[in-house]
Amino acid sequence: MHSRPAGSFMEDILAAAREDAAFLPVTSSTSSAEQPEEEIPCYIAPRELPDGTLLHGYRVLSTIGSGGFGVTYLAQEALLNRTVVIKESFPDSLCYRDTETLDVCLHDPENSQNSAEWARNNFLREVRILATLDHPCIAKVYSYFEEHKTAYYVVEYINGISLGSLAAQYAQQGSPMPQSSLFGLMVRLLDAFDYLHSRSILHRDIKPDNILVTRTGLPVIIDFGAARESYGDLSSSVVETPGFSPSEQSRPDGNMGPWTDLYAFGATLYYVLTGACLPNCRQREIYDTVDPLAGNEQLCQHFNPALLATIDRAIDPVPVRRYQNVAEWMSDLAAIRL
Repeated sequence: MHSRPAGSFMEDILAAAREDAAFLPVTSSTSSAEQPEEEIPCYIAPRELPDGTLLHGYRVLSTIGSGGFGVTYLAQEALLNRTVVIKESFPDSLCYRDTETLDVCLHDPENSQNSAEWARNNFLREVRILATLDHPCIAKVYSYFEEHKTAYYVVEYINGISLGSLAAQYAQQGSPMPQSSLFGLMVRLLDAFDYLHSRSILHRDIKPDNILVTRTGLPVIIDFGAARESYGDLSSSVVETPGFSPSEQSRPDGNMGPWTDLYAFGATLYYVLTGACLPNCRQREIYDTVDPLAGNEQLCQHFNPALLATIDRAIDPVPVRRYQNVAEWMSDLAAIRL
């Protein structure tokens, strides 16, 4: 676990959050490590392993996520009798699954080998990043193995629901998330971002569905598929999620840093508070139609305007006007009396 100088304002504000954050009422328990993405089936053969498949000492219980580069399963570890999540490398534009052997095979081995190697290296990069991390708000990696001509890693199972689903529950109830709960989520996740950024790691895909909230209110960041270990390696890598990514992520030469994740986190909080996604950040650079949260009379009835103003700063479309690092945001939060 990481450490900081004793008596720092970061420790003080985290301690205050532990005391003040209210229990987050979760009315349903949708266990997920990665939200399914809607996709158009391209092949007759199924992409996912069948339920009940034995895989390196694990039994697949169900498929819980399926994206363009991988499949995520809920599984049971036989030896330790614990539930885990397994992520499988499966770049579906390049591969298919042999229905008899369950092997992952290339459609065009001669011309796709380089792309497949890139996908494999990207998958290995993700698991290596996760394996170095030790923070309560980041899911832990247990193991890595190869089988069926592809790669897998096993990660901690988080029994919770996505922050997006939790926000929807509050919306259905007709009441916003309690201020103490929002504040508790903010400082815990900011501490996790500070932990990542201190290791020169950017997540680059923060959004409501990539944050799970347990029944005790602990937020956990998932899906590090877009993460990178060094800011210097990011210039030619474009990763963008509409409504949550800042403009620098949509440019091959975009200048990314901690302010990039903090924009996405601010956009996530904006969604939690309003139920709406921000407009495209590049459009906002030209003409910004987003009204400040701190000027929203309805929100100010439930939240301290100074707290809302910190989110407004985080989602500024101009990078230099945002918080440049977690310490700046936490310093403003420390000055707020809730």
